[in-house]
Amino acid sequence: MNQTAAERLSCTRADFAPIPHNAAGCFAIFLGISQVDPSRILPLVLVPECARIKIYKYRNFSKPTGDDFNRLEALIHRCLVWCARPDTLNDPQEFKWTCDYSPTSATLGLLTELLIRARGRTRNDAHNIAAVAIKFGRLKIVTKPVVSDMIEQCRNQIGLTCFGIAPNHEILWERYAGNGAGVCVELEVPDELLGTQLHRVQYPTEKRLHIDQLMRAFVDRGHVQEIYDLVLLSKPSTWSNEQEIRFVSQVQAVTVAIDRAKVTCVVLGEALKPDVRARIEQLAAPVLLVDRGSNT
Repeated sequence: MNQTAAERLSCTRADFAPIPHNAAGCFAIFLGISQVDPSRILPLVLVPECARIKIYKYRNFSKPTGDDFNRLEALIHRCLVWCARPDTLNDPQEFKWTCDYSPTSATLGLLTELLIRARGRTRNDAHNIAAVAIKFGRLKIVTKPVVSDMIEQCRNQIGLTCFGIAPNHEILWERYAGNGAGVCVELEVPDELLGTQLHRVQYPTEKRLHIDQLMRAFVDRGHVQEIYDLVLLSKPSTWSNEQEIRFVSQVQAVTVAIDRAKVTCVVLGEALKPDVRARIEQLAAPVLLVDRGSNT
């Protein structure tokens, strides 16, 4: 097929890579997540009283390690939570999504603007390069590796910790608290943290973005939130029975404080081994301890 001079313009993956290929900055561009110093513990701030809600952290003590006890102590007495790597959690698809690369009427304009801003192309060259990519079916070829890199960098960089909304959630006891050989820690937090530090997970039937959405978020920051919500704050609908609330951290394997949180109770599972239970009781004092299934 013959090509015009415009069609022979350089059209490479690098032209379409709007994200720097380094772990510190990959999602900062699209998602606007502030960088976190992993050595820094968020300070408590004195503010007027506000409405509070309760969230619940389930922990498995069927085969506890020293780290398990240390993290429980940090949670109970200092309200510190561990932000884990997504690949250490039970959902193998965490932070993964699929992408629709089929061009729309908006794709040419968005791709042109992206090339201008991200690659310093002139508007005329950017328009011609974008048109070539679309005309010859190269849009997916040059953008799919970039999207794949985004997913992998996200999974290798961003951490999270997860909470439930009730202390008697049978599924959470089974999956995250050793089927009774664990604990459930009750925390009171300001309800104003919902939507800022803490987020209710959504459960769409499909985690799928269109390439236009990613490009639009790059050229217009007003569209960043929709990417953030789907990529980091959603799970497949098969997980909807968990009713999860999560905290997302820019850094993995780091301990952070939930702002103005207070531990009010620790629920002890009925299947805890006697020696493990005794150690937890000693560790948790003087916080209120109740047995799972009690009316206290």
